[in-house]
This record gives sequence, structure tokens and C-alpha cells, in this order.
Amino acid sequence: MRDRATATLTTVVVDDEQLALDELSYLLKDFPEVEVIASGSNGLEAADLIEKLEPELVFLDVQMPGLDGLGWSGGCGKGSASSHISSL
Repeated sequence: MRDRATATLTTVVVDDEQLALDELSYLLKDFPEVEVIASGSNGLEAADLIEKLEPELVFLDVQMPGLDGLGWSGGCGKGSASSHISSL
């Protein structure tokens, strides 16, 4: 997590359905305090992006092939307490 306070929340969006990913990213543009810094299409990409970018907010799809949002937040994401996780 960053040491300084920011006016925006850095955000990662992860969904295996491209249309849903695009729609959520588009809708988030209406919130100037939210900056989508990356997107992914599965739980493994989510884990990599979150570890690398340390976003303040993460949107994860709850049903994806392989590692989904629920599996990630229940197991893999335990060490990422600095990010707020929202499962869709």
C-alpha cells in the first residue's frame, strides 16, 4: 500500500467475460475518485496484478474458470489485506 494519501482509489477489475469487464470499467469512469489501473480475465491474473500493483480496491467475478473471486478471496488473497476486495 502506498505511504501517501491519494485523491483516487487505484482499482483492478477481474472478470472472465469481456463484456462484463468492459461494462464495469466503463461505469467506473463516472467516479473520478476511482482509477482503473489494470484488468484481468481470471483469478491467477488477479493474484499477479494485485501482488505487483497493490491496488486499493479490487473487483473480482465470483464465477470464473479455475480460480474465481470467491476462491481467491478465501485462500490466495489472505496476504493482501491492504486491498479491499469486492466480489461480483
